[in-house]
Amino acid sequence: MRSMLTAATTMNQLQSRMDLQSNNLANLNTYGYKGRQSNFSSLLFQQVDNIQGNDADSPRLTPEGIRQGAGSRLAHTNMNMNVGTLQTTERELDVAIQDRNRFFVVNAQVENGETEQRFTRSGNFYLQPINGGEQSMLTTSEGNPVAGQNGPILIDEGFDGIRLTDQGGVEVTRNGQTAVEGNLQVVDIERTRGLEPVGANSYRLDLEGLGVPADELVAAVAPAEANLAPGALEASNVNFGQEMTSLIESQRAYSFNAQAIRMGDQMMGLIGSMRS
Repeated sequence: MRSMLTAATTMNQLQSRMDLQSNNLANLNTYGYKGRQSNFSSLLFQQVDNIQGNDADSPRLTPEGIRQGAGSRLAHTNMNMNVGTLQTTERELDVAIQDRNRFFVVNAQVENGETEQRFTRSGNFYLQPINGGEQSMLTTSEGNPVAGQNGPILIDEGFDGIRLTDQGGVEVTRNGQTAVEGNLQVVDIERTRGLEPVGANSYRLDLEGLGVPADELVAAVAPAEANLAPGALEASNVNFGQEMTSLIESQRAYSFNAQAIRMGDQMMGLIGSMRS
């Protein structure tokens, strides 16, 4: 029965939508997280001919027959790039991005031991000792190196204080003297639909899906134009009320389609009993 096929197809796609909404709610308190919304489209399945014979004299301009769909499908997901509320932390290694489509660059270690360039808006950074404690490297909360304009940001030991500036500079104080010993690499990505989430609140570019070189998608931001907020973090932009309402709608739609399958099964059972 087409009604059962339509309901089953839609239920599968609704499950994917609920997974997406649940992920948004789970990251309600994740710094720099961007909510994702799903968009559905009708799934055309077949055309049922309803006009027999030669109809050449008919004035109709549309194709003969009725186009009947088989449910809906999850067409694509969009990332909401609205800037979240800034929360003041007064922590020296916290910094927030204040512009849309702007990201920090992270060099993440992948399974094969190679380094992959990723992007994040989470600015809660840390110092990780390396080389036997002679140096410290600026990393994310997961331990991935934060990219600077000239490679990883390494700070020699023996400093008295360290802080991030509104231009992405890493100011280090030694013996009462303050100097910038590194600069965060900040980039703009206009076509954010090409960003693929890879966990740890970071993204990578799906260059194969876009068919565009990386240098045409990623634009470096000059330090004078970074417009960062030191001592603060960007809160998630997920709207709790909106997400809960949308999740309840998805659950009701899922139950409605499940009921359609049960009704179809009952009708087939009734037809089978009449034949016997």
